[in-house]
Amino acid sequence: MKKHLITYYTFLGLFSVMILTSLYNHLFDYAATVAEYASLGYPEHLVKPLAIAQFFGLFAIWYNKKKMLVEWAYGGFFANLTLAVVAHYSSKYGNGAEAVICLILLLTTYSLNRKRIAHSEAHKEESKVLVKV
Repeated sequence: MKKHLITYYTFLGLFSVMILTSLYNHLFDYAATVAEYASLGYPEHLVKPLAIAQFFGLFAIWYNKKKMLVEWAYGGFFANLTLAVVAHYSSKYGNGAEAVICLILLLTTYSLNRKRIAHSEAHKEESKVLVKV
């Protein structure tokens, strides 16, 4: 179990670094971010709401208390990153490698989180059986 946790938190950390880098650019290099969004075909008014959604999504994944909220956060990141990959591909602006890497990290983190939850629930069931016997 410890190996699974280390792997999960390693991938989650890498994903978080990429998202936090994006948030840093949204906040402190706003003009360049707006220019990049424009070259991808997205309007300026999406920059701030997307940054806010990324922050709260990352918080929800790290907080990890409400299962539905975590699922929505993963779903939101999946939609965001998938649209980023498609936008890079269709606009021919950049290669979109960051979005692809981030999407792979997201899917890996999601899969490891599901395994972690399943293992935790199985362990709880096993301890209930041992207590009853």
